[in-house]
Amino acid sequence: MELRQLRYFIAVAEELHFGRAARRVHIAQPPFSQQIKGLEEEVGARLLERNSRKVRLTNEGRYFYKQALDIVAQAEEAAATVGRMAKGEYGNIKVGFMEIAMDSLLPEAVRSFSHRYPGVSVRLSQFGASIQLERIHSGELDVGFSTVYLRAMEGLSSVKLFSRKHVLAVPEDHIFTAEKSVSLKEIARENLLMFPRSGQPDLYDSIMQAFTSRGLVPKVRQEISGLSGASALISSGMGVTFLPENSRVARKGIAMVPISDDFPRMDIFMVWNSEDYSNTAGVFMEWVADYFSVSKAFAGKVSG
Repeated sequence: MELRQLRYFIAVAEELHFGRAARRVHIAQPPFSQQIKGLEEEVGARLLERNSRKVRLTNEGRYFYKQALDIVAQAEEAAATVGRMAKGEYGNIKVGFMEIAMDSLLPEAVRSFSHRYPGVSVRLSQFGASIQLERIHSGELDVGFSTVYLRAMEGLSSVKLFSRKHVLAVPEDHIFTAEKSVSLKEIARENLLMFPRSGQPDLYDSIMQAFTSRGLVPKVRQEISGLSGASALISSGMGVTFLPENSRVARKGIAMVPISDDFPRMDIFMVWNSEDYSNTAGVFMEWVADYFSVSKAFAGKVSG
């Protein structure tokens, strides 16, 4: 039994006329009639009663008509879905991110992608940089967003999406809020809250180097594990920290002060397995790259 035969039967069941049904499916009537006869022989039942004046469905024919509609619809839906999958317009992608990386325009990029490709489910999971790289390498994640530049890991590639200036986040009643900008010499006298070095070693070391190159030793009093924790500590007067310019975690009780000295920027990278990624992941990465107007570098093997 072929889908073509089911479509022929649906046509005659709806037209109740062999000539009109044959024209509807663009086939001559004699071979059309032979296809219907062959279908009846295959199912072992008469599906249609016909005479010189009219055609009508038998009880078996009415049942078979309903089933044929479902089968053809399911087949067409499956074919359409597979086609969308091949184009990367349907499926699932697993995306890892660092909290600080999503404190930016990235959420808008992901949201706009989901609006454009509603058939793709984007599953977001928060991980540190090292765990992201491990899971991308193992295939547990398709794409990652991190502040860590990828130096060398077999099969992985990265591209910088954007860069942001740092500002100093201070309590809103801090003396620095009266200044247009603040120097590292002034910051070195403050209790500094820092994200753990293990999470973003390159950035951490660059920040420390900015101080030591000026003969300064910052007073790192406490490590902070997340943006919400940082906001709470700063607003309560426990210290100051560096955050990306226009950070979304700014809350009541916190002010942002520009830094006058040269200071490391926060770079956000997209990381992926260049040796094996799905069509859907490729479409997602291209969308994100276009969103941030960066060159595409998605060479490698694309899995189905």
